[in-house]
Amino acid sequence: MKVAWPAFVIGAVMSSTGLVKAQAERLPLELAWEAPEGCPDRAFMRRRIGQLLHNPAATPKNVAASAKIERSPDSRFHLALSVRTDGVEENRTMDADSCSALAEASAVVIALAIAPSQGAEPPDEGRTPETPEERASEPPPQPSAPSAPSAPSTPNIEPPPRRAHTAVRTTPRAALGVGASVESGVLPEPSAGFVGSASLRLDRIRVGVLATMSLVQRPHFARTAGASFEMISAGAFGSYMLPLGPVAVGPTVNVELTHVRVRGFGIRGPRASSVFWPTPVLGARLEVSPARWIALVGRADLLIPIGAPAFNLTTTGDAVRLHDPASIAPRLSIGAEILLP
Repeated sequence: MKVAWPAFVIGAVMSSTGLVKAQAERLPLELAWEAPEGCPDRAFMRRRIGQLLHNPAATPKNVAASAKIERSPDSRFHLALSVRTDGVEENRTMDADSCSALAEASAVVIALAIAPSQGAEPPDEGRTPETPEERASEPPPQPSAPSAPSAPSTPNIEPPPRRAHTAVRTTPRAALGVGASVESGVLPEPSAGFVGSASLRLDRIRVGVLATMSLVQRPHFARTAGASFEMISAGAFGSYMLPLGPVAVGPTVNVELTHVRVRGFGIRGPRASSVFWPTPVLGARLEVSPARWIALVGRADLLIPIGAPAFNLTTTGDAVRLHDPASIAPRLSIGAEILLP
């Protein structure tokens, strides 16, 4: 007996559709489904889950599933899925570029919860279109060339949160600083003084100029004889800061020129002399920013005087050596900087 091909095709399609509907009706599943317009609906999801199961009626488990898909601000889709099986609830969140991918992943998860032993593999009749629009536009299946089953797309499941990146400031900010310092080794006695600075800040880099003026010292080297010492240092510095929350620390390097003026007193014919020498400086810088416009700054430095001479005092009897500057001298300073916008 001959059967016309159109009638055979129509019969095959109707038979397949009826089988899928029957499987969806027999699913031991309570499904709550919420998705934006254009995504697969609840009826489609039940049919798709039925397709993923070989024999839905033979599964002894009753599963309750609740799924909600929302469109995120970056035009991606976010799924919140809850599946309860035998009193045990499992919650998952997923993100994907398409709503169809999340629907397919939801169907696989729910099918595995209903029948883990069946593996939730697609049947041989082929993949069901992912959205109602695709089902309307897809041509009827041809018996001679059945489509191959397709594996469900795999969305990104609970991706790790992206690390927030701090924006790098590209415009330098000027800073004016003032503070106090104490230094030991260059002059005969530890010397306190004042520090002033002007600098530019670009992200973690600090560059600028600074000057240190020590208070005058008047040590005595005999009962009435002595000398006064005045010292001023000025130069440029550079620092690289490593932020640790509101605190930043980092190494710093200075190149300074030191000037000392010495004048004797209590002797016959006192004279004044001045001397200059270069002083490289290695140190560390600490910053604390309690507000956007101010920073508290501390520094610990090691001064390396190059060519600093010995200081002598000539009396009527003999020449008295006043002081030999140390080869390495420590200096501590603390102050505040006003940050300009």
